[in-house]
Amino acid sequence: MEWDAAYAIGQSAVDGDHQRLFQLFNQFSAAIAAGETRESANRFLRELADYSAYHFRREEGLMRAIGYPDYAKHKMMHDTFADFVRRQSDSDARDLEEVQFLQSYVEMWLCGHILVMDKWFGEWLDGRAGKSGAAEPIS
Repeated sequence: MEWDAAYAIGQSAVDGDHQRLFQLFNQFSAAIAAGETRESANRFLRELADYSAYHFRREEGLMRAIGYPDYAKHKMMHDTFADFVRRQSDSDARDLEEVQFLQSYVEMWLCGHILVMDKWFGEWLDGRAGKSGAAEPIS
């Protein structure tokens, strides 16, 4: 997965977090290509769980702070993904088919979530900035 400007929502901290998630995914994909399935899947799941939890807290904190109207739906999507990652990390058996499913699921979820849900949030931020002068940054 390559980061592209199409994924940017216009909030540098959120965009930076998304780029880091892409990097984690690409490291996982490279490990699979090198034949490191079980170990790389477990390592990736731990890193993904940790970083996505960090990112979701930051993004949701911004949404709550500025009164984003679709916060509950957005949070539900985050919670569903986090639950999937937790369930996968609890599983020890990893054959190539399971690892490829995990790879496909995470790729589709990340791309789809960013291009739809996060883009909507970015558009809402843009509209809000136009009305109030600027969107509030997160750190």
